[in-house]
Amino acid sequence: MKYILITFFTFIFCTNGYSQHSKDEIEKLIQLAEIYSNDNNGFKNDFVSSIEKLRTKKLNHIIDALIYTTKGDLKILSPEFLTKPDSTELKFWYVIREIHYNNKSENKKYTSQEIANKVLNEPIDEKWLLDNYYYRLHGGFAKIFNDKDLSNLNFNLDEYGLKNDVEKSILYFNLSNSFIQRFKVLNAMKNHDKLLEFESRLPTFNNKQYFELNSFDFEDFDWIGYEKTESYKKRHIKNLFESLLSNMVALGEKNRNDDAINLYFKSILTKPEYFKYSENLEPDLQSLYQQFNKK
Repeated sequence: MKYILITFFTFIFCTNGYSQHSKDEIEKLIQLAEIYSNDNNGFKNDFVSSIEKLRTKKLNHIIDALIYTTKGDLKILSPEFLTKPDSTELKFWYVIREIHYNNKSENKKYTSQEIANKVLNEPIDEKWLLDNYYYRLHGGFAKIFNDKDLSNLNFNLDEYGLKNDVEKSILYFNLSNSFIQRFKVLNAMKNHDKLLEFESRLPTFNNKQYFELNSFDFEDFDWIGYEKTESYKKRHIKNLFESLLSNMVALGEKNRNDDAINLYFKSILTKPEYFKYSENLEPDLQSLYQQFNKK
């Protein structure tokens, strides 16, 4: 009798989240994840037509987002897609991620059906769900910025249904990184003119330049990537430091010293409490800090 009760309640737990969605919807979600995993950049000619066939009420927004992301369509930067999705959609995006990572793994342990069942029925940190959502759109943000001037665009982080500073920082990091991560590559290539051309096309955040957002005092948490776990702040604040330093170097090389100093004093480069998240950059940041703060 005890065994029967345990089995019964285990069955109820494992099917509860699943039963909220129709069998057809879950099957189409799994098919969508498989298509995404095989062509997550949307390079194949049949990518759009293949996922269009999978539309349902709950999958429509995901499919629209994937199409606009792979095309680098400006619509992906609109409030329709930057606004935080509901919990069901965020879970669906996580199913897509986990099936994709499972397919990439050399030691594939689960079927896609098992992955979907597991994700839909287990509690997942809302920060992971939200970061995963914006990360899936990240490639579209970057494609748009390759040739578009976004300098007239402002992202007001208070307008996207984000409930606290952690969630606003998650959106900021995903957006800004897609635009400025290229700075360190261009700096290494000594292509300062191109870097500054990109800088001139950057959007603003809360009506401020990207480097003026300099407060990230939320509690750190683990970021879980593909077979990798690391500090969320180390991952993103280090990237920001690298881009800021690259930007400063380019400004200095073009004798725009006032602009370089302005960037320094308005950014997290003046905040030693964040240096610990920069890893190998910390000695350089400390040295720069001491130079600018000599009495």
